Amino acid sequence: MSSNNRIFYACQIVSITNMGDDSIATGDMVHGMQSVGMTTNFNLEQAFELGMVEIYENIEGTPDLEVTLEKALDGYPLIYHMASTGVSTGTASGLVGRSSQRSDLRLGIFSEANNNIAGASDNSGNSEVEVYCSGMYINSIGYTIPVEGFATESVTLVGNNKQWLTGADTKITAAAVAAFDGDDTPLAVGTLGFASGGIQRREDFMYASSILPLSVRGVVGTGVGNGVNGLIPRVHLQNVSINTDFSREDIPELGAKDPYYRPAGFPIEVTCEIEAVTTSGDFVTALEDGDPALHATLASGNNTSEENIYLVLRGGYAFDLGTKNRLSSTTYGGGDATGGNVSTTYSYTNFNDLDVQDVRNGALFWGFNVL
Repeated sequence: MSSNNRIFYACQIVSITNMGDDSIATGDMVHGMQSVGMTTNFNLEQAFELGMVEIYENIEGTPDLEVTLEKALDGYPLIYHMASTGVSTGTASGLVGRSSQRSDLRLGIFSEANNNIAGASDNSGNSEVEVYCSGMYINSIGYTIPVEGFATESVTLVGNNKQWLTGADTKITAAAVAAFDGDDTPLAVGTLGFASGGIQRREDFMYASSILPLSVRGVVGTGVGNGVNGLIPRVHLQNVSINTDFSREDIPELGAKDPYYRPAGFPIEVTCEIEAVTTSGDFVTALEDGDPALHATLASGNNTSEENIYLVLRGGYAFDLGTKNRLSSTTYGGGDATGGNVSTTYSYTNFNDLDVQDVRNGALFWGFNVL
């Protein structure tokens, strides 16, 4: 057991491996972790009977485990990719291919008496306490690129098995955490030599390699770099967020208590919110008979049409939301009497189309050569 008086960020570490793999290596450790949380629910069903008011049996079903993780976009592999390594790049790297993958997660807790976990000597330098969550599915993913602070990834994993391990039963070894020695830093350069920037901030958003939806005021055309004119941005983006929820449901079977599969609830909605400082309004038409500019097109009678969204960060990450995004709402606000600027938030939605790309796992960005 641990002799800690408390647990804080410097004595925790997370590893993610393929399901069933308990040989934890350096590459299985998650870098840039900001937070981890776990919730365990024991599903209870009450049975009563005629003849007494007291409960007859409180039946316990399969426990539900939810793990929420957040990391900085720092050049290291994404949690989403680490939890779905069984797919290949290319056509299998989208939501459908990754939704069926399962992984094992371990949260290691080391002594609080050291500046870093690589310097821990208790339990032969291995984790003293470990939470082992096996057979985890990805349930939701989210990416935020803010104007203040740094870009982050948020992932929720769900499963039905959690164990607390101590002593010789722990699997996160001293060798696996050797890099966390006080000198660990974000990855500065990608394997192809052009991804850089360390932890991604607002200056790492690459207008010249991205495709913004045409409905954002100031965007010109629909091609790569449509949000920039030379080196001058045509729009003044403040925040971008991308989110999706897999909405999993158990499929049980007779003869077993645990579900044999937890499929994603396709169709899956993918949302993208883009906030920009506005200099002249959002200029989004909303007419009961539709926008006349769309007459005689596929979107005739509508106010909106399908749009392409492809966002690139200098650190080698890209988010491909496909070509069928529809504007679902706009919000105009700010600029009140207490100060501040007017901004517009454009909310887009598509279904089943999100390919999260990383140059380090083989994704090649079209348009990335203009960085």
